[in-house]
Amino acid sequence: MSDRPFGVGLVHGVVATDRQAPLPRIADAFDKAEVIDAAADPHALLISEVPLPLQGEIEAGTLFSDPARISALAMAHHRILAALAATTDVVPIRLGTLVSGLAGARDLMTREARRFADRLAAIHNSVEFGIRMLPARAPVPAIAKLNAAASGRDYLHARSQQRARGRPASVDMALGELARRAVATCARRPSPRAGQPPAIVDAAFLVDRGKLAAFTKCAGRIERQIAADGLALDVFGPLPAYSFVERDAEKPE
Repeated sequence: MSDRPFGVGLVHGVVATDRQAPLPRIADAFDKAEVIDAAADPHALLISEVPLPLQGEIEAGTLFSDPARISALAMAHHRILAALAATTDVVPIRLGTLVSGLAGARDLMTREARRFADRLAAIHNSVEFGIRMLPARAPVPAIAKLNAAASGRDYLHARSQQRARGRPASVDMALGELARRAVATCARRPSPRAGQPPAIVDAAFLVDRGKLAAFTKCAGRIERQIAADGLALDVFGPLPAYSFVERDAEKPE
C-alpha cells in the first residue's frame, strides 16, 4: 500500500501507524488498483480511490443508489477489512464514507483522532467471532440433559436463567463458557435469516488473536453438547471487530 495522491476516496478502516507487521497488499474495492494507506500520525486510513468515471455520480448523489453496486462494494469492503484484521488491528468505518484527496483524509484523522485511538485500544490484538444459537432442524426427541457445569454454582445459575428466560439452561451455560475465553462480549437482537429458524441467541465475542484456537475448540465442543437439547451453533469468524467499535457515519468531504 502507498500514501499516494488520489481524487475521491472510499474509506474502509483505520489502523495505527506504529503497527509492527507491514500491511498486506490488497486490491481496492473497484479492482482497479491497490488500497491506499493514507497516513497522518498516529493513524492511517485505508482507502479505495473512486474511479474517475464514477466520480460524477458522487456529485449527482447516485453512487450508492444502485443496489447491485452497493452489494458488490459491501462485499469488497468486508474483504478488505477481513484481510487487514488478519494481521493488524483495524477499526471498520461505515461503508459510504468518502474523503476528498489526502488533505480530506488527514483532516478526518485529525478530527477523529481521539475516537480512533479509543477504538483501537478497545480491540487491541483481537478479532470478532459471531455466535448464533438456533433450534436444530431435527431436534433430538429425548429429554435434554444439562451440560456438565464448571461448578455447582454455575449449574444453579443456569437453572435460574432457564426459569427466568424460558430457554434451556445449556444456552446460558454455553454463553458463559465462551465469554470466559473472550476479551469482551456483545449481545445482539436476533434477526431472521433466509432459510434458517429464528435464533435463540445472537452474540459477538472479541477474542485475543493468541487464543483463537482455544476459542474455536470450545465452540466446537459446545456445538456437540447442545445438540442434546435440540440446538445448533453457527460460528462466524474471525472477523474485523464490527460489534466493538462505533461505526457512526462520517460526513463526506
